[in-house]
Amino acid sequence: MKKFTLLLIFAILTSCSNDDNNVSSKNNLKGKWNWILTSGGFGGGGYTPETTKQTKVIQFSGNTLKTYINGTLSQTQKFSIQTKPSPLGGNRKVIVIDKGNSITNEVYIDQSFEIIGKKLYLRDECVDCYTSEYERIK
Repeated sequence: MKKFTLLLIFAILTSCSNDDNNVSSKNNLKGKWNWILTSGGFGGGGYTPETTKQTKVIQFSGNTLKTYINGTLSQTQKFSIQTKPSPLGGNRKVIVIDKGNSITNEVYIDQSFEIIGKKLYLRDECVDCYTSEYERIK
């Protein structure tokens, strides 16, 4: 009987799904990030605050992503973290911007992300697209 009870408990625990991973991912992203560089694309070029003559800071808080250009809030967007098949192979956790009822022609490409130490790497989820590097500031 003990074996059956243990087996039943194990089956219940392993069959449950939760969103703890997505909550954990949002907690890791939480805070402000200073843009260091963006590179990639067909030409393989790179952009930095020096070459574009502008600074960029992104701030993740809850389900909100704020973008500051030269210290001024330029955009506030809702986002979610989802696991999706990548055109580059496998499944990846991606930041998905909520387009809402947008009637603009703005295109938001899902971005996979990786945090290594104090660095955040955002990669456009498309073939031959851009990767941006940020550094945690808060």
